Amino acid sequence: MSVKEFFAVKGVFTTKHIAVMAMLLAVRAISGFFPLTIYLNGTIKVFTLAHIVDAICAMFFGPIAGFVFGFAGDFLGYVASQGAGGAYAPWYAISEMATCFLFALFLYKRPVTWLRTIIPSVLNLGIVFLGLNTLWLNLYIGAEATLAALPFRVGLNAAMTPVYIVILWFVLTRIKAVVEKHKLL
Repeated sequence: MSVKEFFAVKGVFTTKHIAVMAMLLAVRAISGFFPLTIYLNGTIKVFTLAHIVDAICAMFFGPIAGFVFGFAGDFLGYVASQGAGGAYAPWYAISEMATCFLFALFLYKRPVTWLRTIIPSVLNLGIVFLGLNTLWLNLYIGAEATLAALPFRVGLNAAMTPVYIVILWFVLTRIKAVVEKHKLL
């Protein structure tokens, strides 16, 4: 696939696709309300499946729609939580947009394979979760608190990535099979 095809918007923002993306946004917002709670050494880690919905959107609609979806998903998630996490931090939208871009890079108009699931997940861990989100956390709570939490965040995210990859591969393969079988998109 050429770069021009990868970034093409023709046919992406049709009425049908926008309706599907809106439904995916609703699923993404709802998935934030039902996190998987994992206890490690008495510490709670909230693990949401919202990024799986990002990957679904990126897989079917590409990077440009993924950018829009990532931004809208971040903002809608904040509004749906009624500001439970504090003031809106718009820089996290950049993280969501980067997540969608990484998954589009490997999954858009391509078959879902283990390798195409593992690589963007690991890149997302390094670039977004541990890179960008650490930077945003630093802006939000300060350098000392960010550095104190960093070893825990690295260990926990590294431990959760294999679980996330398995769930992601399972969901993506099933959804893609259903969409292709019934010619839904």
